[in-house]
Amino acid sequence: MGAIFALMIGVYGTLRPLKDSVFIKLVGSSHLPFAKTVSVLGLLPLVMFYTKLLEKVSREKMLVILPGFYGVFTLCFALAMGFGQDVDTGIVKVLGYAWYLFVESFGSLMIALFWAFAADSTESISAKKGFPLVVAIGQLGGVILPYSVGGLPHRLGCKTDALSILCLGLLILLIIPLIRYFLKVTP
Repeated sequence: MGAIFALMIGVYGTLRPLKDSVFIKLVGSSHLPFAKTVSVLGLLPLVMFYTKLLEKVSREKMLVILPGFYGVFTLCFALAMGFGQDVDTGIVKVLGYAWYLFVESFGSLMIALFWAFAADSTESISAKKGFPLVVAIGQLGGVILPYSVGGLPHRLGCKTDALSILCLGLLILLIIPLIRYFLKVTP
């Protein structure tokens, strides 16, 4: 559980600063206040859809569906940002706003889903003893991944953050086998 949380926190800790920098590169810094407003308004229907989906699908399955969704779309963003620099500015701006909302929703939905799953799958006595360790391991992920993945394009001399975003997409997809392994070995 600690490894899963470390991966989630590490990915989110890397995505969060990339959210603003990529948005500014694609759209411009003058649009940032508007993007924050749009993301809040855009999260409302997403959270409502997510809540409806949780009523129909178990949390265990959601921990496969959501990382699958976020992993695939993160890879798509990486490809679009890596190859889409010479595209129409209108499309680039839409991509920037979609990216901003996408990262905001990751932090809101994935972390909440993890803790809902953790609370459901852990007895209260074990939770009192184990959750501080899970959080501590998660914090390690929040330190290691932003440094190692976030700074990778700079260290390799890349002009865009597409490489970091590509790595993050693969790491998000890694959550799925970790969840499956956790469910297999945990009664």
